[in-house]
Amino acid sequence: MTKSGGKRHLKRPAMPKTWPVPRKGSKFIIKMNPGPHRKDYAMPLLIMLRDVLKVAENRKEAKYILSNKKVYVDGKVRTNEKFPVGHMDVVYLKGLEKYYRVQHHISGRLKLFEIPEEEAKVKICKVTGKRTIRGGKTQISLHDGRNILLNNDDELTKKIKNGYTVKIEVPSQEIKEVYPLEENMFAMVTEGHHQGKMGQITEINKRFGPMASEVTFSSDKGEFSTALEYVFIVGQEEPAITLLR
Repeated sequence: MTKSGGKRHLKRPAMPKTWPVPRKGSKFIIKMNPGPHRKDYAMPLLIMLRDVLKVAENRKEAKYILSNKKVYVDGKVRTNEKFPVGHMDVVYLKGLEKYYRVQHHISGRLKLFEIPEEEAKVKICKVTGKRTIRGGKTQISLHDGRNILLNNDDELTKKIKNGYTVKIEVPSQEIKEVYPLEENMFAMVTEGHHQGKMGQITEINKRFGPMASEVTFSSDKGEFSTALEYVFIVGQEEPAITLLR
């Protein structure tokens, strides 16, 4: 019989480049489960606890922390060491009483940084889809895999469009604010050559055809441009939450 299904192991040189761990070391590294984030833009909880935050010295200690329900992601307990955490996720370590946010960094890696408790109750998510479903509802799909249902006649439904971002409360998913994809908004780049850079949008050049739509930024480090799909709005004149610069 032939072997069926995907591989359950991952060699270290083949791991995503966004994982903030050395590429040389042991032969194998943990393989992340499918989840709310894309494979290349998230890391498993084991890597986060052992290699990034260093609250565990080895896999056994990390699994003990998780099995005792000490780790919350976006307000929910997570016990699977392979669960993916990605851009804008909020991580809470019970016992240590520390809160962290995950962010795409200019280095090309995912970074965790500590945030105050009041900020851990909200996160910003990019709208990746909007469609009408049965029952007079509209489904809003976000970059972290979650879906929010709104009434068709709700004012929020009319305001939200693809590419916009929303500030939501976690874990309730209540929408607090909507940030449109427009000129003069403050945004960051999540992919491509300028990943992690932030600035104010000065121009949006939408094209149809093989050439990608382009967005021009103005920042304290100069002007740069990137593809429209890489833009992640984070506020109006300044970021609405604390971010790594």
